[in-house]
This record gives sequence, structure tokens and C-alpha cells, in this order.
Amino acid sequence: MRVNYLIILVLSVMITSCSKTEVIQDWVEEGHEKTYQRPMIIGISDSQQTRQIYEKQFVSELAKRNITATPSYRLINSKQKMNRDTVIDAVEGTDIDSVIITYLVSSETEVMYHESPLSQGYSGDPDSTKVSATLISTRGRTSSAEIITLKNDLYDVETKTLRWTAQTRTVAPESIDEVVTEVTSLLVEQLIDDGVLK
Repeated sequence: MRVNYLIILVLSVMITSCSKTEVIQDWVEEGHEKTYQRPMIIGISDSQQTRQIYEKQFVSELAKRNITATPSYRLINSKQKMNRDTVIDAVEGTDIDSVIITYLVSSETEVMYHESPLSQGYSGDPDSTKVSATLISTRGRTSSAEIITLKNDLYDVETKTLRWTAQTRTVAPESIDEVVTEVTSLLVEQLIDDGVLK
């Protein structure tokens, strides 16, 4: 009996400590039927290393779906200011048909309350079940978790207009690499499901 309660406790701690990334907003231009096959990926970041990691990972995820993408760092160097004119100049004369830009909307810390896994449905006492009073306490615990929200926009190169946008939310990531891996994987899936990339 004691082992079962310990397993429940350990699993609940593991679940609450894992990050979770989800799409919290998704929009496709109404009536839009064009699909893209050769996007350029732009990751806006103060860190050029983070930018390259993000863009490489996104390109890699797209390659798994046989979509050829170009990371922006190959065409726009770190000394250039990232703006509309720079992007237009970078894609001119290439076969790039769309631009996907990802940038940070917010990064905040939220205090989260976790209820004790044994606070509901437990009927007994420490003496009869050999479980310590600490373990069966109905008091929950609190922890702080970082929440990262990213905005992701796809622009048509020919018309220079926004065709698709989505926001992602990642809770309690352990590292920037984890955010990058989860976000890029989710975005590729969403872009294909929305019929924007093919």
C-alpha cells in the first residue's frame, strides 16, 4: 500500500515539473488556398546563438516532412538590422515563397498551486496504513513556473501580406533547447494541419 502512494506522489511531481507547449491562438486568412513549400525561417532573438539554434531546428523539423526551408542567418547576418526591408532584400532573386517569423511576446513567472495527490478520496490514518502523516497531508505545495509566449507569423513573399499566425505558450521549460524543440515541432504540425505548408 505504501509503495502505491509513493508512486502516485512521484508521478504527480514529475507531471507538474514537465513543460507543456500548446497553440493558444491560430489564424489563417479567410479564403486562403495557397500552400507554401520553400519558407525562410526567422527567429528573432537578442542572442545570435539562440537564433541559429531555433532556425536550424525549425528547418530540420520541416525537412522531416520533405519541405525545404532556409534559415535566415544564411541570408541575413548578425550585423544587419532585422526589419521588413532587410527581409525583402534577402529573399529577392531566390525561390523562397514565404517567410515565417517567430518572436517573443512575453516571458513571465507564475506561482502555481499543486494540490496534494492524496487530499481527495483518502480514508484512513497513518497508523492503519503505515503511511507517514507527512505523505497524506492534504496541504498542497506551490512552485513558480516560467511561461513563455511566442508569436509566429507567415508572410507571402509575392504579396508581402500576412497569411497565417499562431501563438504558442510553454509552461515551465527546463531549458531554451526544450522550448525550441517543442515549439518547432508543434508549429510544423499546425502549419500542415491548417493547409499552409505542403
